[in-house]
Amino acid sequence: MKEKKDFEGLIEYNNSYPNGIPYISIVIATFNKAPLLDKTLASIRANATDLPYEIIVVDDGSTDNTFEVCKKHAVAYIWLNGGGYRNPSVPRNVGCRMARGKILIMQSDDVLHESTDVIAKLADVKRGEAHFATVWNVDSKLQKNVAHCHPEINKVPLFFLGSMCKDDFWAVGGNDEDFTKPAYEDTYLGELIKRKYKAEWRHDVVGLHQHHSRPKNLARVVIPSRELYEKKMKELE
Repeated sequence: MKEKKDFEGLIEYNNSYPNGIPYISIVIATFNKAPLLDKTLASIRANATDLPYEIIVVDDGSTDNTFEVCKKHAVAYIWLNGGGYRNPSVPRNVGCRMARGKILIMQSDDVLHESTDVIAKLADVKRGEAHFATVWNVDSKLQKNVAHCHPEINKVPLFFLGSMCKDDFWAVGGNDEDFTKPAYEDTYLGELIKRKYKAEWRHDVVGLHQHHSRPKNLARVVIPSRELYEKKMKELE
């Protein structure tokens, strides 16, 4: 573990672009979710596509076996000294800066691809668009219960699983790093995207949000981010 803790940088293993630069970059930020990340990466690697893609995992200072999981699934791995549980805006932006693909597929570290055509379908995004998958919360047996993102039930522009062109992502400023405490950076990014681009919610692309525990004091922890979000939204009016 000491070797990993002392390292900040990129370790790249074999990805799906043997003949050149990847067309798609799948970017994931993570922190101490190795078991969930393991299943997520397995579901991504199960995709059947001829499109060249890379997977970039930005580890924001995990102390579990996240490094070993990333090595197992042959991803590009970046370790940051995040200093503990914080807002993922920085690691997400780091991953997007490292991305070489024209298309960004951005997703949570705990969201499974339900089918093997998710990458191919999300890659069908054009300039001026942002595509958002239907994402269901699931229990330990992967039974769907609550719609996290859904075209009819809960239509929110959140990148639990979605895609857009890399140039468009940076044209709205990427993830706002003013958000340093957990939450709301993704909500704010979604609002910026809705104002500038065409947002499309996909029935045919489904992600499964794995069940996991959350901090007991989460409602209190997110207050600074919620207040910052409300302030920024007023400035947009």
